[in-house]
Amino acid sequence: MTTNITVASGITLHALYTDKFKTGCFSVNFVRPHTRREAAYDALLPSVLLRGTDRYPDIRSISMRLDELYGASLGTTVRRKGEIKLTGFFAEFIEDAFLPQEQGIFEAMAELTAEALLHPFTENGCFCPSYVEGEKANLINAIESSINDKRNYAVQRMFEEMCAGEAYGIPRLGNVEDVRAITPQSLWEYYRRILQTSRIEIFYAGRRSAQQVAAVFASLLQRQQTQLVTAETLVRRRAERVRELSESMDVTQGKLVMGLRTGVTLRDEDYPALVLLNTVFGSGMTSKLFVNVREKLSLCYYASSSIDKYKGTMVISSGVAFENLETAKNAILKELDECRRGNISHDELESARMQLLSALRVSMDAPVRLDDFYVGMAVAGGQDLQEQLERICTLGAEEVAAVARKLTLDTVFVLKGENV
Repeated sequence: MTTNITVASGITLHALYTDKFKTGCFSVNFVRPHTRREAAYDALLPSVLLRGTDRYPDIRSISMRLDELYGASLGTTVRRKGEIKLTGFFAEFIEDAFLPQEQGIFEAMAELTAEALLHPFTENGCFCPSYVEGEKANLINAIESSINDKRNYAVQRMFEEMCAGEAYGIPRLGNVEDVRAITPQSLWEYYRRILQTSRIEIFYAGRRSAQQVAAVFASLLQRQQTQLVTAETLVRRRAERVRELSESMDVTQGKLVMGLRTGVTLRDEDYPALVLLNTVFGSGMTSKLFVNVREKLSLCYYASSSIDKYKGTMVISSGVAFENLETAKNAILKELDECRRGNISHDELESARMQLLSALRVSMDAPVRLDDFYVGMAVAGGQDLQEQLERICTLGAEEVAAVARKLTLDTVFVLKGENV
């Protein structure tokens, strides 16, 4: 568990003491609501801030400073937890215990991060135009290149339709036209506003005490603050109706994507049962979708399911020959009905349980994964990892079936060839 300390008004530290790694890490996150108007600004801002500061005015000088700190790393983060956006920086650095003598690497990294956040390089009172234009080009390339990954593109299109009118349907990085409209001045005004109005969540994992870490950040993160904006996720527990949509594109393989409302988030008591259900049904090589639909029936090139624990959704994603799209849809939904009826064999349940427990334990074996898990808990709540592990160990097939019966199909999206 983390130790939580209020560093300053609107700034909270979540510190996890651990000596299992040779590196320590921390992240500093602005917490914002995910909106169409701000999505592109949120995606662009951290990259522009990391282009240069007052003391280190370009990428080269920042890189040289990181080299001096024994190859420490400082990168940007643009994360979405449900409909809550977190933007900022993630730092990783070698622990002092593995250096020739006490170096104070953590303090130096905290200072560099605060420099990037609070003292960016400017020209004529706002962001450097060349830095902004360069990062805009990078962001546009990232957004446009996503269409080349047809699997991810189909999932995003399904969510745009399923969650039309909800913030979840807005792409994490925003849209190209919104990025193009950003100017150095408008980005600067946005930056000044979020400094004053954003809640800030800091996560630290390493060998220092929470009190030591809080003291360092308290000395560095001073800001003027107005009323903080609130950020939360709208959760729809059931689908009102089933929508079926299709889109044609120059593709050689069809994409069948189905979105479901689970009625369960990580705050709910039966969340561990939902995670186990997802593994039984569609996650991994022992799942019903892999074994029955892909292998036995040979209906899909791939078929898998995943859940968003913050939004309460499940997505079933599959690659299917055009002529098999309807047959594959029916076969996939049949396997879900088998779960609802409790037709889960002992081997299926235990294989899924072992796979899930192993995956959860492995997910805590790297500082960056610890950061993502605990930052998510900080903004959305939920059970700690150990509580989840203990609960998963006790679940039976009927409890998995009970949570399966909560799932309702919302949207079916098909990406097919142009002449199909």
